[in-house]
Amino acid sequence: MVVLWLALRNLFLQRKRYVMVGAAVAIGFALITVISGAAYGAMDTVRAKAARYFAGHVTVRGYINGLNGLPDPSGVERVLRGMDDTIRTVARRTSYDRNDASLFFGGETVRQRKLMGVDFEAEADELSNLAFKDGSLDAMLGEAGFDGILISESAAGIMGCRVGDDVNLYLTTDSGQYNTATLIVRGIFSETSLFGYIAYVRLADLNRLLQRSADAATDIAVYLRAGVDHDAEAERIRLALSADFATYPPLPARESIHAALAADSAGPHLAVFTMDAQLDQIKSILDAFLAVTYFVLVVFVLIVMVGVLNTYRVIVYNRTREIGTMRAMGMRRGAVAALFITEALALAIIASGVGLALGLAVLQALRALSFDAIPAAGLFTDQGRLSYAMKPGVLWTNLAIMTTAVLAAALGPSRHAATIRPADAMRDNA
Repeated sequence: MVVLWLALRNLFLQRKRYVMVGAAVAIGFALITVISGAAYGAMDTVRAKAARYFAGHVTVRGYINGLNGLPDPSGVERVLRGMDDTIRTVARRTSYDRNDASLFFGGETVRQRKLMGVDFEAEADELSNLAFKDGSLDAMLGEAGFDGILISESAAGIMGCRVGDDVNLYLTTDSGQYNTATLIVRGIFSETSLFGYIAYVRLADLNRLLQRSADAATDIAVYLRAGVDHDAEAERIRLALSADFATYPPLPARESIHAALAADSAGPHLAVFTMDAQLDQIKSILDAFLAVTYFVLVVFVLIVMVGVLNTYRVIVYNRTREIGTMRAMGMRRGAVAALFITEALALAIIASGVGLALGLAVLQALRALSFDAIPAAGLFTDQGRLSYAMKPGVLWTNLAIMTTAVLAAALGPSRHAATIRPADAMRDNA
């Protein structure tokens, strides 16, 4: 406690000497905060877009004799709703993944990568962050959404249609028959090409067009509460469902379902897809993004360490007489080294707190900017705005990294300070 009190007292009395090293640590921690906050915010944004596109953070998909379809949607929902301590939303969906879903308007046609039948009442909160350029999600709620459709901005641009226009939808039924419908554009949303060329219609409307019962579904979209481990929860869901349904083993990637179906497609089965399995095709992009982020963080930490090392060498030299006086009064070498290390630790924590406040201010300023003009930014931004995430675990890790770096840089000068003899200190400063 005496060493800690002396360290804090020295920091206050000699604050002018420490201002440069404190500024270096604060700026370094601010940069780390900005980079890590923006990186994890971008990752969360990608996952939110993927959840809308694929059907939830965890997707329960049904197969009946190898074809998409839930054998008992109500029974699956009943199991999932019994786990609502970790689940936020459970909603039915019908996913049309055949490559022939096309929209026609004004002599132009656009083929949709995915056509999704959605229970808009159940998923209203989850779909509320769709970036609408025109129209709104409210137009699809209730009976007002009958025969309505939400299309992407890219599809609307190709066809030249607007909200309120009638577009013709072409698809094939489960029996292979052609079917068409005239739908009213209720909303036009902006989405990056990776999750683009998808159209949303009411669940009952798509089931009707496919000649299925109104309450049929191919998927159950499961949205998890914040902070829940997606992979662990997906396995818990799979095990809970396996008590009542034939369920495939864990699937590491979306394409793994083909091998599972080849091995056993007779009768009804369920497959549980995690977010990582759904994102397997772009996981390499996300991994590379995080790798670059951590590389930049390491570079910044090394720069801070060099600055701290050089500054501490100067501080120890300027305090040679003080060190000699403490040694002459009986302070042991270990206590002298501990004093400087404690000063460095206290400085690192205080400066990191200042850096955190500065980093949050920068992130908030970036949040106010629009990145719509940057084409590739659409994947990582929410309605053109940068999102950031301050995860407690990441903040503590950043603090541990910064304090460790400061202590490592201050260790050498602290050891040197402990070796200074009282007589040499007095003679050098005479």
